[in-house]
Amino acid sequence: MVDTSEGRRDAGATAGTQSVDRALQVLLQIAESPPPGLTLAACSAILGYSKPTTLRILRTLEARQFLRYDDELGVYTLGMATVQLGSEYLNRLDLRRAALPSMRALVDQTQETAHLGVLSGTDVVYIELVDSPHPVRVFSRVGAAVPAYATAIGKAILAWTPEGARAAHVTQPLEARTPFTLRTESELADDLVATRERGFAIDNQENREGIRGFAAPVFDFQGRAIAAVSIAGPATRILPESAGELGARIVDTAAEISASMGAPRSGS
Repeated sequence: MVDTSEGRRDAGATAGTQSVDRALQVLLQIAESPPPGLTLAACSAILGYSKPTTLRILRTLEARQFLRYDDELGVYTLGMATVQLGSEYLNRLDLRRAALPSMRALVDQTQETAHLGVLSGTDVVYIELVDSPHPVRVFSRVGAAVPAYATAIGKAILAWTPEGARAAHVTQPLEARTPFTLRTESELADDLVATRERGFAIDNQENREGIRGFAAPVFDFQGRAIAAVSIAGPATRILPESAGELGARIVDTAAEISASMGAPRSGS
C-alpha cells in the first residue's frame, strides 16, 4: 500500500497557504480602497471565491480585529489590529539603520561627508556619519553636540518645528562661533523661512569657519521632523553656487530616509 500521508500534508499546506494569501489579498484591497470600505460582493469578486467562502474569511479577519464590519453601510473596513501592527512596526524602526544606506549612496555621489543628527535640547547631536573619501574633509564624530542654530542640521529641523516649540531649542543669546554665525533672533527667523521655502538648510561656515554644508529634514510617520541629514565639506570644494545641485541631492536623500521611517508621501 502506498503511503499518501505526506502528499496529504503537502496538499493541506498548499491550501492553507492559499487561504492565508487570499485573506491578505482582501485585507490589502480594503486598505487601498477609498472610504467607506468594501462590500461582501466586492470582496468575493476580488478573491474569486463564492460569497459563503469569502464571508468565512472576512469573519475570521473580523474576529481577530483585522477588519471591522459597518452594519449601517454594509461594508468592511480596517480594524484595530492593523493599527496596532502598524504602530509596533513604526516604533521598532531604527533611524540610524534606516538612514545608513542612503547616506552611503549620498557620499558616493558627492564625495563629501554625510551626517545624521537629532535635536537634544539646544544642541544637535550627531548619531551617524559617513566619511568623505578625500584626505581633506570634515572631521566629526558620532555623539558630538553643537548648537542647533549654527548648523545646517539644526536649522533644517528647526524650520519644520512648530514656532511655539522652537525657543526651547535655541540658546540665548546666539553665540558667534565664526564671523558668519547668525547673531540675532530675527536673522535666524528669516533663515528658517528661507530654509522652508527652498526645502533645505545651508550652513555657510556658521559653525566652523571654512566648512559649508546643506541639510534637509527627516520626517517620521506622523509628519514630524525628527532628524536631519546633511552633506558637508571644505568651503573651497563646496561652493555657494553648488547649493542647487547638492541641495536637491540632500532633499532626495532625506525623502528616502523619511519614507523608510513611514513618513507621509507628501513629506512635510
